[in-house]
Amino acid sequence: MSAKVRLGDREVNTIGYGCMGLSQAYEPCEESQGITALNAVLDMGYDHLDTAALYGFGHNEELLNKAIGHRRNEYFLASKCGLFRDRSGKREINGRPEVLKKTCEDSLRRLGTDCIDLHYLHRIDLNIPIEESLGAFTELRDEGKIRYIGISEPSLETLERASAFCEVAAVQSELSLWTRSPNDLIAKRCQEKGITFVAYSPLGRGFLGGNIVDMEVLDQSDIRHTMPRFKGDSFEQNLGRIGELGVLAASLNVTAAQLALAWVVAQGPNVMAIPGTRFANRAKDNLAVSEILFDASVIDEAGMILNPDNILGERWGDKIMREVDSEQYRYV
Repeated sequence: MSAKVRLGDREVNTIGYGCMGLSQAYEPCEESQGITALNAVLDMGYDHLDTAALYGFGHNEELLNKAIGHRRNEYFLASKCGLFRDRSGKREINGRPEVLKKTCEDSLRRLGTDCIDLHYLHRIDLNIPIEESLGAFTELRDEGKIRYIGISEPSLETLERASAFCEVAAVQSELSLWTRSPNDLIAKRCQEKGITFVAYSPLGRGFLGGNIVDMEVLDQSDIRHTMPRFKGDSFEQNLGRIGELGVLAASLNVTAAQLALAWVVAQGPNVMAIPGTRFANRAKDNLAVSEILFDASVIDEAGMILNPDNILGERWGDKIMREVDSEQYRYV
């Protein structure tokens, strides 16, 4: 695997940092802890940070500005729009050009910067042609407010249409040992097109690191309580598979999380991962994967021990699954 991946005109580490968990989805994170974590990851050498307008409904972007805005030249900044909240405060997918432009302006203000390096369409609005949504991005790029265009969770059809319409620098979708098809195919198509594939939730929302063994200890607001793979008998069976992965990792003197990340970035020279954590020791271990050499046979063995064929439950509940780009875009 390569220690670097090209994003636009810049080479970044194959392991980036996902900021979402500092503001939403998992157990509550104090602002002071988030500020400490963000400065720590920059000190370690992380050079690509990923946020979104959705995360904490703007809080995550504001946190980045407050914590590391003064260090803006030290990292490649990615954010997302098209998935935010409507006037009533409800989560909404909206790909109308005027909405995307306004959301970008709001993100720039919250982030305290005049340009976002990589701006994604966070979800595909199935009611708006992708070309119309991306037309707003090309205008933002031409105005110097964003540098590169990305899309998140596209189907293969949408990827083809998007890349025919404009230059797409990156595709971000979920890819991990337990979440593959069709994103393994999309990652390969991205490689053919010279597009970087950015894998979010590469550690299965913490599960693949072997750190979640009892759901009862998680805060009731934690999003994992809503996910089928973390419920009842599915969770118990899945725990057995992660135990086997841990045994293999221990024999190599690495952590289960490191082995799981290594599998992701081994999927192609254009693939990178953006795990997130508020804990400095885990962040340091994650980043170290860029420098560890894993034999191809080890990667293959990890992929056989834990894969979608022996995992129970969908990655999302039905409500979220209905929002994705096409019926093909389902995971098992």
